[in-house]
Amino acid sequence: MRTPMGPQNGMITFTDEGGTISGSIRTMGNVSYFNNGKSKGNTFEFSGILNTGLFRLKYTAKGVVNGSKLEATATTDYGVFRIYGTQIPNSVH
Repeated sequence: MRTPMGPQNGMITFTDEGGTISGSIRTMGNVSYFNNGKSKGNTFEFSGILNTGLFRLKYTAKGVVNGSKLEATATTDYGVFRIYGTQIPNSVH
């Protein structure tokens, strides 16, 4: 994620149940959860509060998944952050 504090690495985990998504964001040494998001085709939208360790940041994220690539924006009171990611293969046996 590109933020005013510079690039921040992290991991987003999604669970999609019939177009309703939930999951977590792990970044800056903290985990923040979200639910009641929506997906349609390869697009998604969700909102929540990101715990940065120093403060809590309310956001709304919208994006698209193309193959193994994710691109999104998170709109906050501090501006719009660009998010880029690559899917990690699932190791479920």
